[in-house]
Amino acid sequence: MEPFNYEKYNSLIEENRRRLERVQKFEEPDRVPVIIGLGGPYYAKIFGYTFKEYYGKLRVMLDVQIKGIKWRINWLRDDISYIGVSFDVGSIAEGIVFNCEIKMPDDENPWRSPWIIPCIKSLEDIDNLEVPDPYEHKGIREYYRRFEEFKRLVRENYGDLPVGGGLGIHPPVSAAGSLLGTSRLYFWLLKYPNEMHKLFRKLEETFKVLREYYYEVTGAERGYLGLADDHSGYLNRRMYERFTLPYNLSLYEAFGTKDRSLHMDSHMEHIADIITDVYKVRSVDVGVENDIRVLAEKFRGKAIFNGNANWRALLENSFEAIEIEVERCIYYAAPGGGYIFDNGGETYANIPPEMLKYEVEYAKKVGKYPIKRGNFKHLDVIEREKRKHS
Repeated sequence: MEPFNYEKYNSLIEENRRRLERVQKFEEPDRVPVIIGLGGPYYAKIFGYTFKEYYGKLRVMLDVQIKGIKWRINWLRDDISYIGVSFDVGSIAEGIVFNCEIKMPDDENPWRSPWIIPCIKSLEDIDNLEVPDPYEHKGIREYYRRFEEFKRLVRENYGDLPVGGGLGIHPPVSAAGSLLGTSRLYFWLLKYPNEMHKLFRKLEETFKVLREYYYEVTGAERGYLGLADDHSGYLNRRMYERFTLPYNLSLYEAFGTKDRSLHMDSHMEHIADIITDVYKVRSVDVGVENDIRVLAEKFRGKAIFNGNANWRALLENSFEAIEIEVERCIYYAAPGGGYIFDNGGETYANIPPEMLKYEVEYAKKVGKYPIKRGNFKHLDVIEREKRKHS
């Protein structure tokens, strides 16, 4: 593997980290931090690897992520504030834990993202679902065997470079979405509420069992918990309070004593006060389906957040479309600190790198503090569109 002296980037990383820390204190540094959510699949595509190679070969996975770090620092030039790699299996944890059929990329479909075939198709399947014993579960033990192999590979080539990973399922509602499929999930919440609570209790217990096993196996520090709960955003507030809140709160109280974060690609305006005042989440990753003006008002002084820029603008082959998205997010969310510019959701593998680079450059340009209306050239268009959809 190509040598990588990540220590030479320490001064840049520290500068980026200082900027980020000020924003996290609801202060205004020189400009808005620009930290793009990027992952191995995106890097694999730009460096000429298929998903089959990336997920199937640990050396390729590591090589791709190392190249991705260099690419971000030297070419994309976003405000990356952490250097490390992760053992990556895609979003298939529920499939591993509950022995569902999993579709991985293969020779016929080398670009297929890993996904789960729903395995709960009847109420009896809920009754038969078992909370796993990680010490005896073949799939869980195999995951951690490969994780250890990946960590050894990192140590042999890059010394003490931080390595992330660990097998954990989504919180109950989103985990159920993977096991049932989305259509069945929302229909059963209405038709079989008692049975769904039975399922959620099993998923809550499974989450906790896996988390405890993760601490034991990895020695990771306790007290930090981030949840990814896209499916819950499509529930109205009453349904959310009934089916999501009790379980997520239980997980935060059990494992998030020091810091709590939340990722939701779906709607959260209607539950923003639950996020800040009940969960007491400190950091929120926001998807494109939210009104950033509403969230900026509700999160201000309570939670920092990133995201909401619509990644679809990067596919339009239009610099103006990108500029509008950047200005919309920064103008409404950045004043007073507390906001980190990023795209909502994932940065998908087919997004052109040149457009992503332009987005980063433009966000740095218009995101200088103090935020002034005169720095934005598309506000009339942005405000007209907002009035049209109000």
